[in-house]
Amino acid sequence: MDSQDQTIKKLHPDPMYFLNLYFFGILFIIAGFFFFWYLFVVGFLIIFLAEVARRAETFYILNSGVARGYKLFSTSREFAEYEKIQDIKVKQSFVDNLLGIGSVYMNTAGSGGTEVNFHGIKNPYEIESLVRENMK
Repeated sequence: MDSQDQTIKKLHPDPMYFLNLYFFGILFIIAGFFFFWYLFVVGFLIIFLAEVARRAETFYILNSGVARGYKLFSTSREFAEYEKIQDIKVKQSFVDNLLGIGSVYMNTAGSGGTEVNFHGIKNPYEIESLVRENMK
């Protein structure tokens, strides 16, 4: 990834991807009001940590390729150039389809598995189209 790369689109996982954690956090908060005060704290921590994890992961569509970055306590970055992308898959479970989220998997030449994975993103088919347009 060059310093001259322009970001076409920058994404984070959609909050709906973490809906189950938010739901349990809210349940704990409600239980905290009726039973034990520390359940309120646990519920707040679940919601807070889910949001921190969501914002720590960033997906980039650049003019030269696609990248996934994770920055919390450690930093990691995966990058694939458009010329090397061989296969793009979009997956949505039934629930993901109802929520309008999904995952986009991009495999590159010479790798055994998925090179760059965008999970929990809103409108995954639009992202797939955007990547395919930039591959041309």
